[in-house]
Amino acid sequence: MPSIVPSPAAAESYLWAIILFPLAGAIVNGLTGRRLGRGNVTVIAIGVMVGAFLVSSVAFYHALTGTVLRFRGEPWIQVTGADGRTIVSIGWGLLVDRLSATMIMVVTGVGTLIHVYSASYMSHEDDAGYARFFTYLNLFVAAMLTLVLGDSLILTFVGWEGVGLCSYLLIGFWYTDPAKAFAGRKAFVTNRIGDFGFLIGVFALFSIFGTVGYADLQSLAHGVDPAAAIQTGVFAGRTYQAAITFALIGLFVGACGKSAQLPLYVWLPDAMAGPTPVSALIHAATMVTAGVYLVARNAYLFSLAPAAMATVTLVGALTALFAAMIAFVQTDIKKVLAYSTVSQLGFMFIGVGVGAWWAGVLHLVTHAFFKACLFLGAGSVMHGMHEDTDIRNMGGLAKKMPHTAATFGIATLAITGFVPLSGFFSKDAILGNALFSHNPAWHQVGQIAYVLGSLAALGTAFYMSRLFFLTFTGKPRTAAAEHAHESSPVMYLPLWVLAILSIVALLLGLPGHGPLAEVFARFTEPVFAAGTEQLHEVGHLHAGAHPAWPFAVAWALAAVGTLVAYLMYAGALRTAPATLARTFPRLYQFAVDKFRVDELYQMVVIEPLKTAAYLLWRIVDVFAIDGLVVNGVARLVGYAGSVLRLAQNGDVQRYAAIMVVAAAVILWTVVGAGGR
Repeated sequence: MPSIVPSPAAAESYLWAIILFPLAGAIVNGLTGRRLGRGNVTVIAIGVMVGAFLVSSVAFYHALTGTVLRFRGEPWIQVTGADGRTIVSIGWGLLVDRLSATMIMVVTGVGTLIHVYSASYMSHEDDAGYARFFTYLNLFVAAMLTLVLGDSLILTFVGWEGVGLCSYLLIGFWYTDPAKAFAGRKAFVTNRIGDFGFLIGVFALFSIFGTVGYADLQSLAHGVDPAAAIQTGVFAGRTYQAAITFALIGLFVGACGKSAQLPLYVWLPDAMAGPTPVSALIHAATMVTAGVYLVARNAYLFSLAPAAMATVTLVGALTALFAAMIAFVQTDIKKVLAYSTVSQLGFMFIGVGVGAWWAGVLHLVTHAFFKACLFLGAGSVMHGMHEDTDIRNMGGLAKKMPHTAATFGIATLAITGFVPLSGFFSKDAILGNALFSHNPAWHQVGQIAYVLGSLAALGTAFYMSRLFFLTFTGKPRTAAAEHAHESSPVMYLPLWVLAILSIVALLLGLPGHGPLAEVFARFTEPVFAAGTEQLHEVGHLHAGAHPAWPFAVAWALAAVGTLVAYLMYAGALRTAPATLARTFPRLYQFAVDKFRVDELYQMVVIEPLKTAAYLLWRIVDVFAIDGLVVNGVARLVGYAGSVLRLAQNGDVQRYAAIMVVAAAVILWTVVGAGGR
């Protein structure tokens, strides 16, 4: 081992520094950023990210050698009984295995590039806004690192809530704009619904196993007979499989909130209200990947609950297709990419849902590269177009912005699924494994996911190619497009790094059986070995080699989708989109309105809740509490006072007269009546 690399023991003792670096940057810039000046703010914000990346690289090196690093802290939640015995003891600790090592490299690596890009993109902000932006950005990364490094569901939940808070702050960064402030609130409230499910899952697992540490959960679950009945606790009389399924469905509800799956996806498209680097960070390196990580981290538990895995698979497949259909007709460059993220997250959930854990996480990694490139490229386009986001106003930008166009094109090919870019191998590894999976709870769910996912892949090729052709090819359609300009090197150099990563990441997922085949599958095998073994035992996973024809079908779908988009938006059929819109006006408008899901939620959920809240306010607050208790008691006292005031009005002569009359009555009663 090179002397410059710390030993495993030394590396374990410094794992906390991975989180501390960006957290320290957030604290320093948050408290003193206005006085430091934007130059120092930039150095601090990017410097702490580089520090976190370097420490993460050391941890990743040890993960490559097969070493699992653990940093154990003192217990921080303890409950003791009347006899002094400890009933609950939850410690805090950090864990770096090959899954969390992969995640911290993505978070710190892609996050650093986004920070560098942001230094130029946010240069128009005043000093106070500039410091506030980088404070939130550093804090966002620190929260995500806490989420993926935590060795228990409790510490994961701390980071989970941290990224939820930071998303609210960053999406609503320009809070003086009511629409942007509303988008931040929408994201926050929607995620709280998912978090309720997460907490139910955590409490349920604690009731079943008495712990929520990842290592302890896997160890205890390994000796469990799924068909056996639980003897004590909330789930007494239920089978372990039923109880675990209930708990995991709760966790998956939380994952649907963070990773924007049906029905809780509605916040993510509106998250475009924040600065574009925020969109890149949310969509590529933080937040939305949290739900996929949560399912993958608990792979062995999910392998004991086939119904939960079927739910994850089906929701992912439906989301992938649904979001792709909405993206067909969107005209905002960031909205197209947002629905693309929702769809690609659906593919990741198909992967982890069918038990191809490595494929789902690999697509998370490759998606981080090309989606960060796409979002930062969109920011570069907006910068050159004076913040115009309507792709109908663009065109011909390839000549005006060659670096942005080239990198955007590479990332588009990657997400579309063209050989030999990385997105092809990660996405189609997911679909291939789905096709040949056999879930005991629902044998056909994998095949259904394959069909829906293939249609979504076809849609991805179409809408992403449409986006590229409308933005970068043809002639400029407006004066802004005619006078567009390339961004500064500080902005386009990170784009080239991400574009290159989108290509070379193909080496992680090459199919076959040679030394370079399925590198990432073999790398993560120790993490998922127990879950994979369980799935093989129940016949969920196909034991033999998969045929090659699904890859050929996937390539054909990508080619067909791209060809159709070319013909309709850059070739001989350019009048077809307008003709279709006129022929099917209601269907077209329905798609433009995003299938009116927000309106449906407004009618079915929000308005009834507002009405119920208004009635409860009138009955409980206004009538019962204010009317009867607070004001009622006050009125009663006031009425009694008004009666007594007749005798106590401050008139001394009246007091003297009453005293004389009272004395006469007493004298008559005692002397007169008493004497007789």
